[in-house]
Amino acid sequence: MVWSGWGVPVITAPTQRYDGLPSGRMGNVELTLPGSVLVNAQGHRFVNEATNYHDLNRAFGNTDPRDGRRRNTPAWLVVDRTYLERYAIAGSTPGTPEDWMHAADTPADLAHACGIDPTGLEQTLDRFNTDAVRGVDTEYGRGSSDQDRHLGDPANAPNPCLAPLAKAPFYAVPVHAGVLGTAGGLRTDLAGRVLDVHGTPLPGVYAAGNCSATAFHDAYPGGGATLGSAITRGFAVGEHVALTATA
Repeated sequence: MVWSGWGVPVITAPTQRYDGLPSGRMGNVELTLPGSVLVNAQGHRFVNEATNYHDLNRAFGNTDPRDGRRRNTPAWLVVDRTYLERYAIAGSTPGTPEDWMHAADTPADLAHACGIDPTGLEQTLDRFNTDAVRGVDTEYGRGSSDQDRHLGDPANAPNPCLAPLAKAPFYAVPVHAGVLGTAGGLRTDLAGRVLDVHGTPLPGVYAAGNCSATAFHDAYPGGGATLGSAITRGFAVGEHVALTATA
């Protein structure tokens, strides 16, 4: 058995519920679009917001070496009015702020409302906005790869993932680490036969897809990659079943 999972940043709107519980939504698109930053309680960015959601999710677990606490939890997605007018956040209607979003006329006031260090946020936005105008993220390289740009806004130049946060009011929503699904499970051989603790195939028991130990194991090559491996392993299972049935 291999224990692993696919991680994803999650935006949880209090007004969205499922079976009586808050319903979180993947936030990777919101984090990639231009005019947004993800910051921790110190007001600092801590990751390339446009990187793939699995690797981005790891950054939430970074700890402070001084006390062992997770320094990037909670985190906040910060945007300005221009962003909100163009894009949705967790299913919101563009141009219409939701009452669960924190809002303020200045970054400092927004920071106070969210428990973020105001000086840290202002310094972060100063650097980010300067970079965004030039289209080059000197801190984390956001938008520098084709993978980053895939979910950006192609109409936004010179970088589809970067735009300054300059138009009041400013908004912030909490972002947490989430789990999208399993990336581990039962160990199998090349034919998809499930192996016991000694590595011996169990007769008539097969597994494929994310319920089995993935070929990638905690690495994310790209969207839909698990489908290819699942189909390939499923084909191998079918071949093996057909061969053994006719033997």
